[in-house]
Amino acid sequence: MEKRRKSGSVLLLAFALVLASLASASGSSCSEDSALEKDRVQTLPGQDFNVEFAHYSGYVTVDEEAGRALFYWFFEAAEDPASKPLVLWLNGGPGCSSIGYGLAEEVGPFHVKPDGKSLYLNPYSWNQVANILFVDSPAGVGFSYSNNTNDVLSNGDERTAKDSFNFLQKWFKRFPQYKGRDFYLSGESYAGHYVPQLAQVIVRSQKSTGDKSVNLKGYMVGILDLGFFFDMESLIFGSFISTLKSKGSFTQK
Repeated sequence: MEKRRKSGSVLLLAFALVLASLASASGSSCSEDSALEKDRVQTLPGQDFNVEFAHYSGYVTVDEEAGRALFYWFFEAAEDPASKPLVLWLNGGPGCSSIGYGLAEEVGPFHVKPDGKSLYLNPYSWNQVANILFVDSPAGVGFSYSNNTNDVLSNGDERTAKDSFNFLQKWFKRFPQYKGRDFYLSGESYAGHYVPQLAQVIVRSQKSTGDKSVNLKGYMVGILDLGFFFDMESLIFGSFISTLKSKGSFTQK
């Protein structure tokens, strides 16, 4: 029942976002300003309250030839966004939607009430202290897509990192006010792969081009998945420091 309730909540929020995106898309032009305004979300079904912060959603094409595009939902900080850092959140899986989980059930400002029909503000949302950007990655996850079916079947960490970096470069063109802003990567689970590998791509690009519009300051990953060997090793060590296992059980031969 709990899984069905959560799935229904996620679907409601996702459907609400699609409606809001379609509603805000009318009358757009080709300029960056109009693209930004097109992405702005005015209100959501089930939202019976006002918010002081702006939020935006839409697509950024990361590969023109393949027709591969990533979907994002961005929330400015609740207070004084110009002075706050920018944080990217990525869920893992692989295959978990950052919109459906990270935003709707974890660190985003909009959560769904138990009735599955209405929204409430999460008082612990990370946009209380930062501007937060949620991205469905890689293509095929959540609302992100590719026009080439083989892309979904051949996703890998290397291409995911490259696509995420291409996304950031184009996203900063749409939101130039955030270029050079203190920037942090974050996520959970299989994002233990996505986050450090994206950080590596960013750092290597900075060294080769000198461009620091993506001003990476650090990254953090929770309940991370690094692979079976490292996960098991950390589980054993974690059990020891949490006194779930005695010292003797590690020293016995």
